Amino acid sequence: MPSALEILQKTFGYPSFREQQETIVKHVLDKQDTFVLMPTGGGKSLCYQLPALMMEGVTIVISPLIALMKDQVDALRLNGVAAAYLNSSLSSSDQYKITQQLRANKLKLVYLAPERLMKTENEFIAFLKTLTISLIAIDEAHCISQWGHDFRPEYLMLARLKKEFPHVPVIALTATADRITQKDILEKLELRNPVTFVSSFNRPNIRYTVEPKRNNLEKLIDFLEKRRNDAGIVYCLSRASTESVATQLQMRGFKALAYHAGLEKEIRTRHQDWFLKDEVKIIVATIAFGMGIDKSNVRFVVHMDLPKSIESYYQETGRAGRDGLESEALLYYGYGDVAKLKGFANVEDNPEQTRINLQKLDKMASYGDLLTCRRKFLLNYFDEEAPDYCGHCDICLTRLERVDSTIIAQKALSAVYRLKERFGTLYVVDFLRGSQSEKIRPEHKALKTYGAGADLSKEDWIRYINELIATGYLCKAEGLYPILQLTAKSFDVLNGTQPVLLTKSKQIIEIAAPAQLPHEKELFSQLKVLRKIIAESENVPAYIVLSDATLLELATYLPQSKEEFSKISGFGEVKLEKYGEPFGQVVTEYCGKKGLSSRIILKRPGRVRRANGKIIGDTKMQSFELFKKGISIEEIAHQRNLSPVTVEGHLAHYVAFGEIEVTRLVPPEKIKIIEEAIHQHGVEKLAPIKEALGEGYSFGEIRVVMAHMNFRSEF
Repeated sequence: MPSALEILQKTFGYPSFREQQETIVKHVLDKQDTFVLMPTGGGKSLCYQLPALMMEGVTIVISPLIALMKDQVDALRLNGVAAAYLNSSLSSSDQYKITQQLRANKLKLVYLAPERLMKTENEFIAFLKTLTISLIAIDEAHCISQWGHDFRPEYLMLARLKKEFPHVPVIALTATADRITQKDILEKLELRNPVTFVSSFNRPNIRYTVEPKRNNLEKLIDFLEKRRNDAGIVYCLSRASTESVATQLQMRGFKALAYHAGLEKEIRTRHQDWFLKDEVKIIVATIAFGMGIDKSNVRFVVHMDLPKSIESYYQETGRAGRDGLESEALLYYGYGDVAKLKGFANVEDNPEQTRINLQKLDKMASYGDLLTCRRKFLLNYFDEEAPDYCGHCDICLTRLERVDSTIIAQKALSAVYRLKERFGTLYVVDFLRGSQSEKIRPEHKALKTYGAGADLSKEDWIRYINELIATGYLCKAEGLYPILQLTAKSFDVLNGTQPVLLTKSKQIIEIAAPAQLPHEKELFSQLKVLRKIIAESENVPAYIVLSDATLLELATYLPQSKEEFSKISGFGEVKLEKYGEPFGQVVTEYCGKKGLSSRIILKRPGRVRRANGKIIGDTKMQSFELFKKGISIEEIAHQRNLSPVTVEGHLAHYVAFGEIEVTRLVPPEKIKIIEEAIHQHGVEKLAPIKEALGEGYSFGEIRVVMAHMNFRSEF
């Protein structure tokens, strides 16, 4: 029997395992129950697909959506794996054929909906008991938990699986679950001494941005104009909004369609199919769309409205960039969304569920109001440590100009005080602006502070109040009514002993285009055309034939032989035999016309092995090894498909251990100046140091000098 690594390479075409995949596979092969929490695009499917090929019998995969099943099965079949799905989309005769294949032991994986298991008084369970079941995989396992963000009652039936198949190992997998949901999943499924794996939630290739929800349709169109050739998802809160936004985009010449639960099933299926096959570039959808969608080349996810929880937001944004290429997550945020969603958070006769829903919504609102790194907030929410600066979200890429705004702060705090801390943001703002609305109580119009802020717009006051909350001068009460309340810091401001700096303006820091492999763009386009032709002939989405990431490698390294093609990620043995020749012909002809030769020697290897067999998989070490060969930071970033900021962080690690001389990364004349700024401002946060140093210094240089000072034991 080939090893797991050999099957990974030959069947799936990947040179090495990612993160915890290898260890997870080993535990499954040892027939241990396993729980896997791994972000979207992290490679969850391989954690059960690969063991399925190494174990005797068939693996049963429980999946909630027909589209996901079809995608997974199509992809497996293109890799030469015997797989099928059983669901309501198949005719009776097709379903009968698959049951016959199962009886004949001709399938390695079969995908089922949870309700199929318990159909017709456990008749199907009885049928499965006649087969050799090697493994049961439960995908989207968070659906079993009422504390999760996508509870599905039919998943509760899966609790019986361990009773019906006590000796069959179970692997449960999900991309998003907080601690209470994780605990609930394990209890509900009744797994036996499960081994739990929690991977990093960081998606470094996704850039997170939040913009005010003003003129958001025009902003959306501006955003999409720069991405006309990219595929993306636009999420809206209501069905009516999806129809309206899709129509507006169509009128502007975008290939966009709506998707929501109110459409006829046939229309939904058609729209989804066109999107998967790149006939339509943009799907405007409610949250009814997307769970389990495996489309790897989604380049952006836009939220026109606030999601109900961080889990929902993280999972929905995670549908972008599954192929590892640079992608964007954009949220239009307005406080009105919070008020609207609070109305949906109430669960009748279930105060505990209501409390949790409101708590999750408050966290989501906090994300919209952030003044600190968005990536750090997301990772911390899932109990993962993160640096204060990621270099790849709007907060980290924005320079704020703050000015003395003590009088503005005093007006806001005084309004909250005089209104006896009993009202929310919108009422306080209307009160400050002297609104004549009937909502303002007559007795409040007689107060001294009424109308004291009439010189500022409603949007400005909301922004200032949110900033006062973020900086601890105000707070919001938890629960259905988020009234504004004073804090201990408030009274120093009201007494005139504490000045307040608030943001006057924002300036986006111009950064270089996201790191991307230096590929032949014309060839990349030609390869996409060929892929589309093949996909149409096989009636599958283009990304299932080969991903954008694979085409990018072809257009970068220009392989000229079958052996060189086998070094391109995504070309397993079956795909190499099937597609190697047509794609090779396009590459060879292009290189002939342009006078180019193979660059495969530049391709970074997969993880290498030491003589003792231990795998060297440390990402910092890979950057270090390339740097030792004289390759520049920018080129390392290109080769490794990372940002230069990330590579600088890798190399700083080796500066801290004295393995790289600091002067190789920072000009000597800058080092002393940076050291003085660090001594003056401390090491807790980089932003004040960067602000003091000005334009000519980068965050990367500051990190490297800090690492050097650490090596010299200066702090």
